[in-house]
Amino acid sequence: MPAERLQDTPVRLRLFDVVGQDSDNVEQFVRHVGLALQPQAGLTRRSPLVRLVHMGPPLTRDHADGPRPADAVATVELTADELLQIQVFLDELNDVYEAEKARAEKQYVIRPHVAEPDEKTPFPRFNCAGFVVEAYRDAGIDLVETEETLLPPVSLGKLKQAYPDQAEALEREAIRRRCGLLGNGPWPVLLAGYVICAMARSVESIRSEPYQPQAGDEYFPSRPLTTDH
Repeated sequence: MPAERLQDTPVRLRLFDVVGQDSDNVEQFVRHVGLALQPQAGLTRRSPLVRLVHMGPPLTRDHADGPRPADAVATVELTADELLQIQVFLDELNDVYEAEKARAEKQYVIRPHVAEPDEKTPFPRFNCAGFVVEAYRDAGIDLVETEETLLPPVSLGKLKQAYPDQAEALEREAIRRRCGLLGNGPWPVLLAGYVICAMARSVESIRSEPYQPQAGDEYFPSRPLTTDH
């Protein structure tokens, strides 16, 4: 499978492969995803530090916060043209953030997965999963279905697992509203685990059609019978 959890058997990490990081408190709950910035051979659970570009926020390359832990990795073995297109996507995004002096919190949104530029905010905003999905989309690979009517509803409790650093803030309606979460939920949010589960398919399937997320895909491997709390 193109997606796998790091174990004792070494795996090869390629440039711009997807890297998943687990929650500290919930086993196999994928709380964050980013893109590998450097190929690496012999990656195992005992040596899991990788260099990433990811939407922290802010958009961060490894030199800003050092190598980060990895719990799962996924690849479609990108072509040279696809690698180039993702690099262009990253460079252009970085340039517009720098030109607009976009602060970290202004680069980020929970819902939708990407907020397109408008008169008020002249640059796109992402959550971590949306950043990865849109980078691959720019290269012609549509990993995950992102139409909100097709996404499973996510409760406030589940979001607090996905965003533990913001768990207390998410209790406040005004903060949720700024993140695109209107009302009391549940909400159709693109979670990090959906991206890894989308890549737990054959390369042919990944390249032929986007994955339809299901409840339980916030974990990897997916736990389809998981109830939302």
